[in-house]
Formats: sequence, structure tokens, C-alpha cells
Amino acid sequence: MNKSAKNPEKIQTMFSTIAHRYDLLNRVLSLGIDRRWRKFAVNQLVKSDNAHYLDVATGTSDVALEIINSIQGSKVTGVDFSEGMLELGKVKIRNAGLNDRIDVRFGDATDLPFDDNTFDGSIIAFGIRNVQDYKKGISEMGRVIKSGCRVVILEFTTVQSKIFKPLYVFYITRVLPFIGEFISGKKGAYKYLPDSMLHFPVPEELKKTMEEVGLQDVSYHKLTFGIVAVHVGTVK
Repeated sequence: MNKSAKNPEKIQTMFSTIAHRYDLLNRVLSLGIDRRWRKFAVNQLVKSDNAHYLDVATGTSDVALEIINSIQGSKVTGVDFSEGMLELGKVKIRNAGLNDRIDVRFGDATDLPFDDNTFDGSIIAFGIRNVQDYKKGISEMGRVIKSGCRVVILEFTTVQSKIFKPLYVFYITRVLPFIGEFISGKKGAYKYLPDSMLHFPVPEELKKTMEEVGLQDVSYHKLTFGIVAVHVGTVK
């Protein structure tokens, strides 16, 4: 999938369209495992007193809420380019009584509206593959965090196992779009997602990209038969 296929305006519209069923779909399509993936990713952040983290492509704020639950005294700023997703995230934050600890706003991952060395870590979950210039997005995530802090990326990846890969491809190309359309009521909305998952770089390629933008000690962890990977890189 080339950059032109990931038209930002079309992706914005798609996510705003499915926002009302996004959380439910995540639970159903991942069989509930997505919560464990997010928790694992959040645990890779460097923890410190009164830390302030950046959640890129925050969506409905699941990662931001997980950070608050996992890291005592933390605060989170979330950015996303889908107004529909942000509105739902704001409701969840308000209902949790966390307006004083989580601030979400409109923002572009490739041009983050923050000064250098602002945050104690940055994280993105299931969003980097939707960024047209994902290398620039990763560079920005590193720019805005302090020395010694980490960039954490949780993303679907292409399963490498010869035994499991055919089943995985069938699920995301046949089953996922069918269930997605049925639950969301939006025909075609879940065709882009399998394409973006299958064409995203394999973990070793993404690791190299993170190193190319200056991140150090880059490593990754494959979870659940390699369906997802969590990449971690440190700003020196």
C-alpha cells in the first residue's frame, strides 16, 4: 500500500463514520485480547513521578485511560485527526472523572503541535499504519519527548508463521470485513483496515525505520502468534 492509498481525508472520514461502534468492534474482532495488548504496550513506557505522556492517534482514548490506570500520578495528552473519535474519547474521559488528568485535542501525527522535549514518553496504538508518512510520524514522536524516554508503537503486523498465516489472512480479509460491516452498519468501512494491516512493514523493517530517525536501543515484542508487535525505542 503506497502513500497515496492512505489518503488522510478519506481515513478521517472512515474513522469518524465507524467511531460509534469502534470500541465494540475492537473487543469483538480481537476476542477481547486488545486490552492485554494495550496494557503490555503501556508497561513499556518509562515510569516516573508525575509523568506526562503523549498518546498519538488516541482515538476513543483507551490507551490514555490505560496509562492513568497503570502509572500512578500520570497525566496524558492525546491527539487524533478524527473529530468523531475524539468526541467519544472525551465522553469516556468525562465519565471516568479524569478531565484533570487527560487532555485530548485535534492533531496531526506528522506535525505534532508541541515543543521539543515536552513529554516523558509517547505511544501510539493501532494508528501508525494509518499515517501517510509514518517515518515522519515516528520522528515527531521522538522529537517531543525527553532524553532517556521511550517511543512505544503497538501495531498489527504480518504473521510470519507458515501454519498460522493462512488462517490469519482469511480472518482479516474475509471474516473481519463481514463482522465489521454488520456491527458498524457501514458497508466498505472495513475493507481498508485489512489492506493496511497486510501491507504494513514487518517488525524488522519498522525497527530499522525507528533507528533511521535516531531512536536508540530499538527492540520489539511479538504478541499472540505475531498478530501484533510492540516496538520500543529510546531517545538519547
